[in-house]
Amino acid sequence: MTRQRDRRVPVLAVTAVLILGLGAAPGLRGAPARDVLVIAKDISDIRTPDPNKSYDVGGVFLQFPAYSRLVSQRAPDFWRVRPDLAVSWDISRDATVYTFKLRPDAVFASGDPVTSEDVRFSLLRMKNIKGYGSFLAAPIKDIETVDAKTVRIALNNPDAAFLSVLAAGLFSIVNAREVRAAGGVETPGADTLDKAEPLFYRASTGSGSYVVRRYARESEIVLERNERYYGSKPYFRQVIVKHVKDPSTQAFMLQRGDADIALDLTVDQVENLKGKPGLAIYEDPSAWTVYVGLNTSVKPWDNPRIRHAARLAIDYDGVVSGVMRGHGRRIGSIMMPGMLGFPEPLNKELLYPQDLRTARALMLQAGVTAAKVKLTWQAGSNYGTLNLDRLAQKLKADLARIGIDLELTPAQPQIFLTYYRQGRPETAIGFWFPDFMDPDNWSYFVTGFIDRRLRWSSPEGARLVRDAKRTPDPARRAELYAQYNRVLASSDSPYVHLVQSMALVAARADVGNYRFHPLYFLEIDALQRK
Repeated sequence: MTRQRDRRVPVLAVTAVLILGLGAAPGLRGAPARDVLVIAKDISDIRTPDPNKSYDVGGVFLQFPAYSRLVSQRAPDFWRVRPDLAVSWDISRDATVYTFKLRPDAVFASGDPVTSEDVRFSLLRMKNIKGYGSFLAAPIKDIETVDAKTVRIALNNPDAAFLSVLAAGLFSIVNAREVRAAGGVETPGADTLDKAEPLFYRASTGSGSYVVRRYARESEIVLERNERYYGSKPYFRQVIVKHVKDPSTQAFMLQRGDADIALDLTVDQVENLKGKPGLAIYEDPSAWTVYVGLNTSVKPWDNPRIRHAARLAIDYDGVVSGVMRGHGRRIGSIMMPGMLGFPEPLNKELLYPQDLRTARALMLQAGVTAAKVKLTWQAGSNYGTLNLDRLAQKLKADLARIGIDLELTPAQPQIFLTYYRQGRPETAIGFWFPDFMDPDNWSYFVTGFIDRRLRWSSPEGARLVRDAKRTPDPARRAELYAQYNRVLASSDSPYVHLVQSMALVAARADVGNYRFHPLYFLEIDALQRK
């Protein structure tokens, strides 16, 4: 995932709120207390509650409410880096040294003051523990505690995105004293020496707005308000995240009043909730961007003309209006429209029309009248408001109109990503979901991470993102990323960019001050009861 704290072009993501009834829903039973918030969410992906190890989407419910970071990105302007534990910072001209001044009033839930040593310990532990997301700390060369409230981070190379990276959940600051006492280690070798993970199953050691009182795998997360929090105190005394895997059960709980918010509803379920008394629907552009990946080592995708033809064969508007029931938007590249280097006009410029006549002509120029190739995707899954099973059927129908027969080969969710990482699919429905909010986190499509899966390379694209990462000037970075997006959208690239899905959230109408965030769903500490 990706993080960013810098001067950024704000994404155009104004929350659309449709209040569907202000009265209490009839027949509500078991409604929680006014100062208790109940969220229904599938949290089965969480593998560990250790904030320096957790690299799971559901893990944000353990990281962001209970742990602070040096900097933060908040809705609605989540491209801008804001102070959190760091009240100010200084960045060297070559973007290799970052110096942070810490808040004087920040304390952990235990009452211990937050110091530069806690920062040093947390960041180095995250790097050396070698968890799934530890690669995000790879740029760190050394960390110096200048004094109790000043910490200096030296990087191996210039990195203009690093400030945003520090907002990622993995960079949560833990209480070094408590974690060390539980066997925590921050030095090289921590991947085998660190024994502190069991601590986080029974307690949190952060300084955030909430503390974790209970975490039971595939059961629930219970958060309680941190009365020692240095910021504004959240409204809700307690937040309970109930593990509910089935979206229909989430919808039922919401209507009964057994849940305040349902986060995993399908498009169809949300549409069916419209008009229900006592409910509200919120819609925002999500961080999910979806594309079709064409493996250039297999026929017919080894021919650039056929790749171009495929782009022109797809009924993109039909994907949005039909498959997504209008809850999505077309994208011309992989990035979220509105971010640095991908402004709205550029997104519009890079969109491909459906042009079957030209597509068929390209097929003839390539000497191909008919072709058969396999399409693989994560079966039974949704990327936001996009149902992948329906999308696969739509793509099959569209490409058949130019003579390309997609053989549908769905893969189980638990094996799809491994299968795709190995570069085995001939055609794949791929997606990107960022780790931090900076365009650098969308650079992996030319750096050997994603492009190698499709047996394709772009030296020009790799140069552009490398230069952008090393360039502190935001205007220059924007120019470089704009060029990068043009490379990804070129007619012979292996990426057929489709849509950005929307985030649809259903809630009780008496839950107010809703703020959507593309990385951690909603800002729990901002929510209130009306």
